[in-house]
Amino acid sequence: MENTFLNKTFRNLINIFILVLIITIPVLAFNLGIDKEKDNLISVTGFAEIYAKPDVAHIVLTVVSENKSLKLATEDNNTKGNAIIAFLKENNIEDRDIKTSQYSIVPRYEYYNDYRNRYLAGYDVRQSLSVKVRDLDIVGDIIEGATEKGANDVSNLQFIIDNDDVLREQAREQAIKNAQDKANKLEKDLGVKIKDIVNFYEDQGGYNPVVNERLIKEMSMVDATVGAPSIQVGENSIISNVTIIYRVK
Repeated sequence: MENTFLNKTFRNLINIFILVLIITIPVLAFNLGIDKEKDNLISVTGFAEIYAKPDVAHIVLTVVSENKSLKLATEDNNTKGNAIIAFLKENNIEDRDIKTSQYSIVPRYEYYNDYRNRYLAGYDVRQSLSVKVRDLDIVGDIIEGATEKGANDVSNLQFIIDNDDVLREQAREQAIKNAQDKANKLEKDLGVKIKDIVNFYEDQGGYNPVVNERLIKEMSMVDATVGAPSIQVGENSIISNVTIIYRVK
């Protein structure tokens, strides 16, 4: 009776041990396979930069009005702002390309001679219009006309590409080709063979718009009677960076 019980217990232990092996061995094999695959990966990067001529100019036209009277400062600012908008529309700038990007009223304080107490000296009213000019040949005329109508601060002149999807695709294709060429060379130099692609990453840093800081500064200081500035458009660069991870053997 005792031997029968011991034999039964021993058989149960053997069955449990076999069951544990059945569960554990595939898991260990799977993990070892993953680790092995992780050790057989290479990563390559690709870069491309293409150049294109911009087709839109972006300008910010600002009117700043100062007066002791808030009413007079506001009236002056609104009158000049409306005159600029009317001028833009007369020159075929569409409504969609004219946007009020800022409008503020700020009280201006000054100090008495004792520099301890201050008093309300007036108000500064500021209105900024963000404008897109799609005809690059008239950018200088737009700047000249806007300053004549009352814009006393011209800033953020940029030349951009309005729809750059096709150019971005071209940059991506060139960056991928650059990465593939590097991978083929590594395959030869390392004596390995590429099996497949494990992952792909892309970082499109956008493009670098042309910004003429010197011209912006000059436009903000120039007298409205001087005439239209000479605008140089130049080219924009569109950049694509890619990373491709390959499995090799």
